[in-house]
Amino acid sequence: MACEPKFSPLAKYDQGAQTSLAAHPSGLVLEFHQTEGLFDSSLWYRLGTLVVPSVKWGGSQHSGTSGYDPAVAISREGYVLVVHSNKSYKSGSDLYYQVGKVDPYGGHNQSITWLTGIMHWDAGFNGSIAMNDSGVIVGVHEAGRGGDGLYYRVGHLRNPAGGDYTVQWDGVAWGIRYDTGINPNIAINNNEEVVEVHQVPGESLLHYRRGFVYGATIYFGESRRYDDDATQPAVAVLDSGLVLEVDITGSGGDVKSRTGKLSLAQTDEIEWSAPVNLEAGTSMVSPALATTDTRAIVTSRTSMLPFSLFASVAELCDP
Repeated sequence: MACEPKFSPLAKYDQGAQTSLAAHPSGLVLEFHQTEGLFDSSLWYRLGTLVVPSVKWGGSQHSGTSGYDPAVAISREGYVLVVHSNKSYKSGSDLYYQVGKVDPYGGHNQSITWLTGIMHWDAGFNGSIAMNDSGVIVGVHEAGRGGDGLYYRVGHLRNPAGGDYTVQWDGVAWGIRYDTGINPNIAINNNEEVVEVHQVPGESLLHYRRGFVYGATIYFGESRRYDDDATQPAVAVLDSGLVLEVDITGSGGDVKSRTGKLSLAQTDEIEWSAPVNLEAGTSMVSPALATTDTRAIVTSRTSMLPFSLFASVAELCDP
C-alpha cells in the first residue's frame, strides 16, 4: 500500500459554498463554487498554481452563470467542462453544462474563454464530471425526477478542431441507472479505469464501484462499502492505479483522506488504507479533490455561516 500523503494545514482562500476542483498536469488548478450567501446562486471560479505546500490563487471571477452544486473537469488541451444543477433540491431538477478554454500553461491570472452557452445535460441533481487525456467524459448524478437512483453518462467533445465544442453524449439519450445513493463522485484515468464513490441515503455509509469504460458504457463491478461513519466523498484515480479519496467524518466534522490501490487480483476491488484526518478539530463539509501525477489538492467549506473556503495540498507518494 502507498504511504499516506501529508496535507498542508487548511488555508482560507475565499468565501463560498459547494466547492469543486480540477487540476491539469501543468499544476494549474481550477476551482468553482457557489457564492457564500444562502439566497444567491451565482457561480464563481478561481485559477491557481499548485505549489506545495500552498496554492497561488488568482482573483475570484464570476462565471456569468447561476446554479447549484457545480462540478468541473479540465482536458489536457485546456478545455474546461463545468456542470451544475438548476435547483437546490432534487424535485424537478435539471443539469446543465458549459464548455470553455484556458491556457494550461498560462498561469493563474487568466480567465476562462467561454466557447458555448449553457447547454442542457440531463434531468438530474448533484452531478459529478471527469475527463481523461483521450477526451473521454464520464458523469454521474442523482435522480432529478423523484426516486433514489444514481445515473451515469459517457461522452466527448463533439468536434473542437472544427469549432463545435458541445458534448456528444454517447449511447442512450438519458442517464443509465447503476445504483442507489446520494452525493456521487466519479474519476477516470487514461487507462479508461473508473472509480465511483457515493453515500447511502439517510446513513453515514460510503460505497464504491470500480469499473471501466468501453464505448458508451461503464462496466461497473459490485458496490462495496468502505466506510461506516462518513459523508460527501470525493475520489481521484491515477494511471498507476493509485486511488485517493476524501470525505467528512460523520455528517459534519474533520476532512479525512485515504489512499487505495486498484487490486490486480480482484478487478472490482480497491485495497484501501486506513483514513487519516487532514487537520483535527475542524467542522467542514463539501470536500472536493483533484490530483496531478505527483500532487493533490483538497478544498472544503466551513459548516456554519459565514461559509469560508479552505484548501490543503500534498505531494503524492509512490503507489
